[in-house]
Amino acid sequence: MGNYNKAKGRNKGQKHIQLWNSMQDSEAWLSLSLYARCTWLEIMRRYNGSNNGEIPLGCREVATLCNMSKGKAKDAFDELIEKGFIKIGWHSSFDYKQKKSRRWVLTHHVYDGKAPTNEWRHWQAPENLEHGSSGEPHGSCGERNRPLWE
Repeated sequence: MGNYNKAKGRNKGQKHIQLWNSMQDSEAWLSLSLYARCTWLEIMRRYNGSNNGEIPLGCREVATLCNMSKGKAKDAFDELIEKGFIKIGWHSSFDYKQKKSRRWVLTHHVYDGKAPTNEWRHWQAPENLEHGSSGEPHGSCGERNRPLWE
């Protein structure tokens, strides 16, 4: 039976994260900050194929793992929610009976027997940009990027 698993491409020893080209090319992904991308990767590291909606990850842990402040970690979660990559599966609760961090739902995977919603596919950049925004995705190399001394 050991050869059967290898023939089917399954390997219990090596986990991986699947990042689809369609997701990487989406307007929502291209507009994500590096903090949000790192946070998404950490959520995906905890996804095992059957725990969508029960993926535990909190701001403190993300801040440590991704080398960012707790405030940036909170902003990264908010950005992922806003752009449709994740949803809240369970709100955190730190009362005396329950110490449970927030649980996450990945919108591009099956959740609770329902098909993926892929909300990130429908996200569009807002028309009215804030003052000082270049209007380009984070990390783009468009004409608007100029040396700091100009």
